[in-house]
Amino acid sequence: MKNILLPTDFSENAWNATLYAINLYKEESCRFFLMNSYDVNGYHEGSVMDPVPAKEELVKHKAISEEKLHRLCEILKERFSNPSHNFKCVALNKTLIDSINNELNQHKFEVIFVGTQGTTGAYEVIFGSNTIQILNEIKNCPILAVPSNVSFQFINEIVLATSYEIEHSKEDLKYLIHLAKQNNSAIRILHIEESGGLSMSQKHNKYHLESCLKEIPHSAHSLAHVSIPIGIYCFTESRGSDMIVFINKKHNFFEKLLFKPLYKDLGNYSRIPLLVLHRSYE
Repeated sequence: MKNILLPTDFSENAWNATLYAINLYKEESCRFFLMNSYDVNGYHEGSVMDPVPAKEELVKHKAISEEKLHRLCEILKERFSNPSHNFKCVALNKTLIDSINNELNQHKFEVIFVGTQGTTGAYEVIFGSNTIQILNEIKNCPILAVPSNVSFQFINEIVLATSYEIEHSKEDLKYLIHLAKQNNSAIRILHIEESGGLSMSQKHNKYHLESCLKEIPHSAHSLAHVSIPIGIYCFTESRGSDMIVFINKKHNFFEKLLFKPLYKDLGNYSRIPLLVLHRSYE
């Protein structure tokens, strides 16, 4: 049985990500962990810096969080009634990142689903501070960020954006390969040539990457004389792609895409789900 982590603040964004996850895994046996991290006057469990609030206040907030989680679970059970799915409620008085790490230390999760604002929000809230924090700080589990305006449909095409600067192992691609097989998806490897052609090492890494994906229908594509954000935006929009994937190395490549001013203007990743993988040995 696969474990899926669903952090929630009971917002529409989180609800949409939850629905996407349940639909994506409707044919698989899963345990969904609905997790809420709550705040009691800025106090978080385990902190030695913050004053401890009254016990009654802690009990009250825990009860509120647990009640909302259980209500959410009941709604999901009634709406989907999938015998292959079960739900676990987790209420923690910790920071969001500490809560996620707490669960990752106790269970092996296949993926974490988080919600994003989608195209209706300004850049500053397209992802939201919580999602940005998760993408930046959680490094040992795949993360799938789902825009609030995206409903689950068949994942026909997944775009893997790469610089070919790193030789990735099949372990790095494990979740992506499973996702593609699960959905009969094709993978389109996209490289944006910002300056010149491929070096010898990049050619080697390209060959190795394609060999790792030999079990999956795939093709390699490149665009030249265009910035990375515009290139990815144009490629995915023109093809109607269903997901973008990055394999993150210490967040350098991801941060370059996420925070550069040009991307700030486009807000392009708000249109389709974004899957962030991490190198298996970092």
